[in-house]
Amino acid sequence: MTLLILARHGNTFEAGEEARWVGARSDLPLTAKGREQAAAIGAALREAGLIPARTVAGPLKRTRETATIALEAAGAAPASVVIDERLREIDYGAWEGKSTAEIRQAGDGDALAAWEQESAWPTSAGWPSSRETYVRNLLAVMESLREEPAAPALLVSSNGLFRLLANAIAGESFASKMATGRLAVIRLSGADGVEIKGWNLTAEDFPNRVKGLT
Repeated sequence: MTLLILARHGNTFEAGEEARWVGARSDLPLTAKGREQAAAIGAALREAGLIPARTVAGPLKRTRETATIALEAAGAAPASVVIDERLREIDYGAWEGKSTAEIRQAGDGDALAAWEQESAWPTSAGWPSSRETYVRNLLAVMESLREEPAAPALLVSSNGLFRLLANAIAGESFASKMATGRLAVIRLSGADGVEIKGWNLTAEDFPNRVKGLT
């Protein structure tokens, strides 16, 4: 059995700043708050006794920084972070760089609501890659971390990708957002067993929620 811990990167927008849809083409660094969230992720891993044996992160600054800071706070070696291009965030096409209000004003309100509420792929938004490509890459990364005997593995990426992974595991009706700085836990067992054991967990809740999983 292997525990796969998912961590969404920390904040990239300052308090009071209007959030925009940033994906594969928007390489933003963490804010001061985002760095605090990354450190809190590491502290939660340390408190839970789940120091990652392997850490894989997407190539953008926000995911690389989150992984590095979290491992430092957990007492692990940040040099152990593996950057995997397959974890590059979704390219949001015509939505990239726009606020939610601007997307609605452009006439994509229904597609936006369907994605946020049902994880329905927005064909009108011109996302250049396909859902199937992202899911295939995510499952390949996940399977590469399945091993016996078990050791915790940490995956650092974005809300959009993590939702697609959850859809692939639990069904497309699983549409729950993962907020910045939040964690999830997936249990991998045997040759193909996979189960979501916790989702959108705060760093404060994480240690108690994972008790009994190791």
